[in-house]
Amino acid sequence: MKRIITLFFVLFIFSFSFAQAEKDSLFPIPSHQVGIGLNKFIKSVFASDDNAMIINYRYTGKKKWSYRTGFDFKKDDSEGGFTQFAFKLGVDRNLKRYRNWNFYYGADLFTRYSNYKNINKPQYDNGIGAFFGVQYFISPHFSISTEPMFYYKYIYIVDRSTFQKDNKTGWSETGLGKIGFIELNFNF
Repeated sequence: MKRIITLFFVLFIFSFSFAQAEKDSLFPIPSHQVGIGLNKFIKSVFASDDNAMIINYRYTGKKKWSYRTGFDFKKDDSEGGFTQFAFKLGVDRNLKRYRNWNFYYGADLFTRYSNYKNINKPQYDNGIGAFFGVQYFISPHFSISTEPMFYYKYIYIVDRSTFQKDNKTGWSETGLGKIGFIELNFNF
């Protein structure tokens, strides 16, 4: 009888340990993710950044690597208005998963074109950024994330209102970007 009670007790303890392991286990990372930058909509609450895109897409295959793209568009119709287009391509790798948290790192190549109404000087930004991402899964289909990045970009302006041969002015810029940038993600 003592052996049966001991065996029952041992099985009871193991059942709790297995239940705990199931509770701590993670659902798999979904293959597709569409993200919307909250900073573009709620500017007074969150910081904004020129290196951030408003719409982002991320594809995760069977390995730890993910492929990313993003798009941004701004248009101002005022007297001194402007039009901006931006596009990025990148890759990231999962570093660590812990319960609902996902940590990853990667790099993005990005470009931005800006054209201002009153002046005939389009601006081109081309750059690369290395980032560290932190993602929290609220549910299997919704998550929030942030990706602080260190970036380098080359900016040049072409002055089309002059007849000079050298009508291009350029400079480079480095810095920390997307600090405090929050993204709401839909995963499927």
